[in-house]
Amino acid sequence: MDADGFKSTEDGRPDLGGLVTRRLEEYVELWEGAVTKLRSSSYRSEHLVDDWFRFWGKAARDMTAGAALWWGAAAGGAPRQRVNRDDGRASGADKR
Repeated sequence: MDADGFKSTEDGRPDLGGLVTRRLEEYVELWEGAVTKLRSSSYRSEHLVDDWFRFWGKAARDMTAGAALWWGAAAGGAPRQRVNRDDGRASGADKR
């Protein structure tokens, strides 16, 4: 389990289904909290600001996580290149 409480599957891969489910529940909780306050006429300007920042904070975090997962998946299937700054050529010292 990592810092976010995110569990992995038995083979060590991330449990993406569990993560998506948990994050959707957080978005629904945020939405339902706003709806409840609106219905009871207790929704104030500071609630709007708090909800706005909570929503965009979650969205930014989820977009970053999605990009990291995509990047990791793309890098995992890419062939590994050998690190060599000379691209396999002999250095100038060898030519002397």
